[in-house]
Amino acid sequence: MLPDENFINHVEEHSMNWDDDCDMMIVLMTGFCQKYGAFKFDEIISEEKWEFAKDLLKCVNDKKDFCLELIKPKLKNWDAERIATLDMILMQMGLCEFLYFETIPPRVTINEYIDLAKDYSTPQSGHFVNGILDNIHKELLSDNKIHKKNFKNSTL
Repeated sequence: MLPDENFINHVEEHSMNWDDDCDMMIVLMTGFCQKYGAFKFDEIISEEKWEFAKDLLKCVNDKKDFCLELIKPKLKNWDAERIATLDMILMQMGLCEFLYFETIPPRVTINEYIDLAKDYSTPQSGHFVNGILDNIHKELLSDNKIHKKNFKNSTL
């Protein structure tokens, strides 16, 4: 599909970030197509992980506008429309974990999304996602908007 000029024109019309996202999509799709028969998601993903993934997806979808309200002021000298799409999605996912998943420590969330950005987005994405999420995390803490369960002294 990528050599097809009609496809490229269509994607460029709908995604300002296509120049950044194109190489990433090639790598992801090539890897998936080469390993397609090897993936048996129902065997490698537990029911608990599957439920978490669905809950996170629903949360990100439901809270998208609110998350963008928190992210946009932190994008100093950046237009939100020009941020790599995957970076924006990762930051929204991180914010939802901060605010709505009380059992996940914020440091774990930040580290996970840094790793995802490094592995699947642009070379600068790890630092970028780290800076934005860390900045918002500090603000949410100072405003007492993050409420997490403490498991340090738990007998579990």
